[in-house]
Amino acid sequence: MIDWTAVFEPVWTVSVLPSGPTPFERAMEAVDADLVARDPVGLIPAARSDQNAPLAWLPYLAAERSVDEYSGAWPESRQRAVVAASFVYHQHKGTRRALDEALRPLGYDVKVVEWFEVSPRRQPYTFRLRVMLGETEAWIGSDRLQLLRVANGAKNAHTKIEAVSLIRTAPAAAMFVGGIVRRRRVLRFGQVPKPTTMRSPVFAHVGALQRRIRKLTILPRQ
Repeated sequence: MIDWTAVFEPVWTVSVLPSGPTPFERAMEAVDADLVARDPVGLIPAARSDQNAPLAWLPYLAAERSVDEYSGAWPESRQRAVVAASFVYHQHKGTRRALDEALRPLGYDVKVVEWFEVSPRRQPYTFRLRVMLGETEAWIGSDRLQLLRVANGAKNAHTKIEAVSLIRTAPAAAMFVGGIVRRRRVLRFGQVPKPTTMRSPVFAHVGALQRRIRKLTILPRQ
């Protein structure tokens, strides 16, 4: 019985460079060859997968897929969603579907409202962006600029963004209504039989009516 062990070391033997490569191209090929040699099975498929690629590699995969709007500061889920949606986006770029696909990964509830979807109709070939925000969801000026960049990059050339409207949802507010009870007492004087004798006491009785008015003003809640 022969006991033997074989060690296979992958060797980069086929060059894919064109004729007359530059020193920089040769150096890049050598680096790629070293990476493949370390993990010849799973490295390349993982590098091309928007779900399995290491987070640090996602910016390069986004550049390879021509993602128009990308930021490494985004949450990981949003970065992968933008890269994953790139193929469908470029297949339909310039259409309503591409506009929806481009806006969806931004993390906001954005709705595209075109000119013919409202009554009365607005100016032809225009649309508005309606952003629904939560009660505590932040919105700053850079978010609006990013939204406009993405929308302008996805829309076709003859349409125009007319407006961006923000709608923030909030819990139902209670309305307090106050009131005052008003009472009125009426005293009527009528003619009495003609007296035969009149006696006047030493005190004179004087009557009076006191009237109070309370004004209640209801203002919008600040």
